[in-house]
Amino acid sequence: MIFFDERWVTLFLFITIVGVVLRASAMTTLGVLGMAIIVASQLLARKLLDRVTYERRFNETRLFLGEVVDVSCNLVNRGRLPIVSLQVDDSAPPGFLLASSDPTEPFIAEDRISLSQLTVLRPGEHTARVTRLRALKRGYYAFGTATLRAVDVLGISMQERVDPLHDSLIVYPRVFPLDQLGLPTRDPFGAFGALRRLIEDPARIMGARDYRYGDPFRQIHWKATAHAGALQTRVCENTSDPTAVIMMNVTTFEQDWRGTDVERFEWALSVAGSLAVWADTNGVTVGLSSNGTAPSLPEALRVKPRRSPGQLTRVLESLAVMYSFTLTPFDLFLLTEQRHLPLGATLLVVSPVFIPSIESALLRLSSLGRNIILIVVDRKVPEAGHLPFPVYHIPPFKDFWKGGVWDVRQKSGEPLAFESARLNAQSEEP
Repeated sequence: MIFFDERWVTLFLFITIVGVVLRASAMTTLGVLGMAIIVASQLLARKLLDRVTYERRFNETRLFLGEVVDVSCNLVNRGRLPIVSLQVDDSAPPGFLLASSDPTEPFIAEDRISLSQLTVLRPGEHTARVTRLRALKRGYYAFGTATLRAVDVLGISMQERVDPLHDSLIVYPRVFPLDQLGLPTRDPFGAFGALRRLIEDPARIMGARDYRYGDPFRQIHWKATAHAGALQTRVCENTSDPTAVIMMNVTTFEQDWRGTDVERFEWALSVAGSLAVWADTNGVTVGLSSNGTAPSLPEALRVKPRRSPGQLTRVLESLAVMYSFTLTPFDLFLLTEQRHLPLGATLLVVSPVFIPSIESALLRLSSLGRNIILIVVDRKVPEAGHLPFPVYHIPPFKDFWKGGVWDVRQKSGEPLAFESARLNAQSEEP
């Protein structure tokens, strides 16, 4: 889009008309020359941004809450025309703070950090501006379009262009070592010891056999049944790899209509992320299921447990984009989600609340032979010492999710004080 100051056209047109009326050749020549300059400026302005490119580059596209990312905004003029003034209007989405800012000072997380720049570009010249941003909030962040405005060498006309850039960053929830959560670092969950025996892996199918009374209906091999003319059951390989599925509850109040306790919700995500990192580091196949939602996801959020290099990334990304909007009550979700979980997997149930309906669902699953470990992240100690499976209470640390406060504590060397506790004690398999 081309812009110019119409007052110049009016001025030179007036001079030309006056020169013709007064038969003043000099004035007429000046008016015609001015109009020619305006036309030339318009032609030049149409080519100003044709070969000018603008792009953003990130040193990291995945980072944890409180970490710093470098955003490099690069301009290149591959044309033959100089640009005496090039204005780029760009900004970072809300949720970031300049890394050079004092994290102890008050800030508004909804403010946008400016990435704009004003520069001069000669033909073939390249310029870059690097901005260091600190992530203040977990989530998925899309960087929007950028607007370029270039002024021609005559300073009369200006060309404007909107670049539809598509850049994004994902900020993971903050994770902590298990010792900072108050959990033992060596074999923190005794229930994993029971997984050392051989179990069948439903993802590794060896073949089929004749159906026997008592075989699960979902294990029927329908293709083999069609060929054999009789019911066939899948035969899976045995594996000794421990498997854990993090069952994440996004409900923060007993009554959904009360809304969301942001601190408890974010703390539950951090605890879930910490468990996922620990499991992946220690060779445990990890998955994630939640009654929460994520962008463009109409069903429950689910990452099936797999042994793949990108599994931990998928789990952390799901936690990063998770909303607290509840699709299904957590007690019902626990029961209906079992059909998607592998047999023999340990359920790491992370919940901000512990209410009778959740207790009943967990007791039912325990009676069916499920390995369960309950982690309650409520502020108050839950009355769960009578449950027949391990229960841990990990209350939220004050302001842990605010990047500035956390960074200051880390720099000062002050340890993170969590008062987590094992609420019950029972015999565990070695």
